[in-house]
Amino acid sequence: MLKIVSLVASLTIVSKILGLIRDLVIAHYFGTTMMADAFNLAYLFTGNLFIIFGGVGGPFYSSVVAMLPKLQNTPSLAWAFIKDILIKSSIVLALVSIGLYLFKSPLLEFFVHRVERPEYFDLTLINIDILLALVFICGPIGIIAALLNCYKKFIEPSLSPAIVNIVLITTVFMMGDSMSGLALAIGTSIGGVLSLVFQLPSTLRVRSKLGTLAAKPDDLKNTKQKYYSILYPVLLSTMLAQLMVFVDGFFCKGLEEGSWTALVLSNRLIQMPLGVLLTAFLVPLYPRITNLVEENNLVEVKRLLIKSLKILSLIIVPGIIFGAFFAEDIIRIIFERGAFTAHSTMLVSSAFFYQSFSALPFVFRDSFTRTLYSFGESKIQLYTMLAAIILKIILNYFLVGPMGINGIALSTSIVSLFAAVSLWGFVTKKLS
Repeated sequence: MLKIVSLVASLTIVSKILGLIRDLVIAHYFGTTMMADAFNLAYLFTGNLFIIFGGVGGPFYSSVVAMLPKLQNTPSLAWAFIKDILIKSSIVLALVSIGLYLFKSPLLEFFVHRVERPEYFDLTLINIDILLALVFICGPIGIIAALLNCYKKFIEPSLSPAIVNIVLITTVFMMGDSMSGLALAIGTSIGGVLSLVFQLPSTLRVRSKLGTLAAKPDDLKNTKQKYYSILYPVLLSTMLAQLMVFVDGFFCKGLEEGSWTALVLSNRLIQMPLGVLLTAFLVPLYPRITNLVEENNLVEVKRLLIKSLKILSLIIVPGIIFGAFFAEDIIRIIFERGAFTAHSTMLVSSAFFYQSFSALPFVFRDSFTRTLYSFGESKIQLYTMLAAIILKIILNYFLVGPMGINGIALSTSIVSLFAAVSLWGFVTKKLS
C-alpha cells in the first residue's frame, strides 16, 4: 500500500504543480478582472461538475469503487455492470448539458444582474457554452477512473488532470488575453476531453482481461440495484455540496469586482496540497477498506483509518499554521505580477487566511465519508450535507455584511468542522 501511496502521490504532485503553473499563467494574464470572473463563474456551472462529479472521490467514482471489489471473482459481471452504467450516465448527462444550455440565462440572473453588468453577463454565457462538454463527460471519466484504480492501474487516472492543465496553459500562451479571455474556456474544454481519451487505452486493456462471457441478467440487475442505492444519495449529497458553492457565488453578488475570483483562487491554493494527500491515501485505502468491511474485519478498518488520519494530521497542521500567518507573503511571491496587482494580493490572501482553517476538517470529512460508503451508508452524508448547507446560508447571511468575502471564507471553515464532527460520530458508531 505504501508503494501505491508513493506512486499516486508522485503523479498527483505532477498534476498539482501543473495546476499551480496554470493559476500563475491565468493570474498573470487576467488577474482579478472581469474576464477572470466571467470564466470562473461559468466554470461554477460546468467545470465544477467535471471536478466534483468526475474526479477521484466523486459520486460516480465512489459508488463504483464500493461495488467493483465485490465483483473481482465474476469478471463478466464486472464489465457488463461498467458498460451499462457508462451508457446510462452518458445519456443522462447529455440531457443535463442540453438543459443547462437552454436555461443558462435565467440561472445566471441569480448571480449577475444583466441590466447592471451586461458585458460581464454576456461573456459568462459564452464561457458556459464553450465549457458544456465538461458536463457531458464528468460521469464517464469518474467511472473509468474507478475501474482502472480497482484493477491496479493508477498512472492514467492520476495524470488525467495534468492533461487539462497542459492544454489550458498552452492555449493561454497561444491566445493571450485576446477574445475577451475565451482562451480559458477553450483550453479547459479541450483539455477535459483529452483527459478522458488519455484513459481509454488502459480501459480497453482492462476490458480484454475481463473476458467476453455474458453476465446473468439477474446478477446484473441485483448489482445495478445495489450500485444505484449507493449512487443516488451520494449524488444528492454531492449536488448539495455544489449548491453550497452556488450559495457562495450568490453572496458574492454586490461585492467588488474580483471577489469571486479571489475566493476561487484561495480555495485552489488550499486544495492543491490537500488533493495530493487525499488522493495518495484514499485511492489505495478506499478499495482496501471496502474489502475489509466485506470480510467484517472492523478492527483492521479502524486501525487503517486511525493510522491514515494521524499521518495526514501531522502533515497538514504545520501547513495550516504556516499558511495562515504568511498568507499575504505567499500570495505576493507566487502571483503578484502582470494583471495581478497588490489589491488582488490583498483580496486573495485575506480569503486564504480564513479558508486555511478548513483544511484539516476537510480531510477528516472526506476520509469518514469514504469509510461510510464502504459500509454501503450513503444517506448519512446526504443528511449531513443538508444540515451543512442550511448552516452555510445562515453564516453567510450574517458574516458577509461585516466581513465581505472573508465572511464567506470563514463560514467555509466552520461548516467543514461541523461536517467532520458529525460524520465522525457516525463512523465511530459503525466501528464500535
